[in-house]
Amino acid sequence: MKPVPGGVKAGKISKPNGLQGRVNMILDPEAGKHIATDNPLFINIDGQRVPFFVEDYEPVSLDQAIVKFEFINSVEEAREVSGCEVYLDPLKKLASQGTIKDYNDVVGYDAFDQDMGYLGKVIDFIQHDMNPVLMVDYKGKELMVPAVDDLIQQINHKKQSIYFHLPKGLTTL
Repeated sequence: MKPVPGGVKAGKISKPNGLQGRVNMILDPEAGKHIATDNPLFINIDGQRVPFFVEDYEPVSLDQAIVKFEFINSVEEAREVSGCEVYLDPLKKLASQGTIKDYNDVVGYDAFDQDMGYLGKVIDFIQHDMNPVLMVDYKGKELMVPAVDDLIQQINHKKQSIYFHLPKGLTTL
């Protein structure tokens, strides 16, 4: 699966399938294993990732599926999302790896950066579809760290710690 900021690309909607709002979706390799009914996928509509719950999922092959999304109920509505990229929920990716169920689980953990060492305690998690953020008490100030797989190196539940590889300059913002 191809990691992208804020999530994992699941594939692209190619065209409508039938008259009831179903769509053909071209899948990135391995993505089909992570798609399930009653879970949202995020359709990139005009630069915004909009969550749509999957009502029905029919794999056709390893790289293609027919998907019925909630609130897409006609061929016209299906045409509107044709050509759009689709992303998996970034929290579900970590949960599927058995690493974490919810970023709220790491509130209270010690936060470390590979270059800077100890940063402080994780004091909050702010869920936002496009940019989930972990708040870290960094030297008495709130440091906003994007909760994305690319920045998280390791989560150690036993030691209640989370290890980041932060971009240069993030702590000075």
